[in-house]
Amino acid sequence: MRASLPAPASGSLAHAVDAALDACAAAAAAWGVSIVRDDVPALRVAIDADRLTLVLVNLIDNAVKHGRPGGGVFVGVHVGDSRFVQLTVDDDGPGIASADRERVFAFGDRGDTEAKGTGIGLALVRLMIERAGGRVDLETSPLGGARFVLGIPRA
Repeated sequence: MRASLPAPASGSLAHAVDAALDACAAAAAAWGVSIVRDDVPALRVAIDADRLTLVLVNLIDNAVKHGRPGGGVFVGVHVGDSRFVQLTVDDDGPGIASADRERVFAFGDRGDTEAKGTGIGLALVRLMIERAGGRVDLETSPLGGARFVLGIPRA
């Protein structure tokens, strides 16, 4: 019999976004990449801030590594839905081919890239967000690269 795990505790959305941006600032500066973000409202989401910070660090760091040197990363926050908060992370790199968009979420699998990595980051992103009752989607960014869309339940 498989034991069920408790749902993650709720956390501050603003704290997680701020902590993730702080964690990624040095790498972004080294690549000459600017990170721009929407204003983040003071609300709680159904995942603890530490886990959400790890999710965002992975996505923002990937956007910095896979975007254009000297380019930009944009972190969007959309709160129009009363049940979910939507976070987006956009980059201006080459993007991820439609055929690879599910594969990059598999443990140990990676997209077509020269950047270093283990192939577990995006799998963990999806696992943590889904465990909290949310979802992760991958689209083409208006900036030309990849757009990761997180739907996170409000607490």
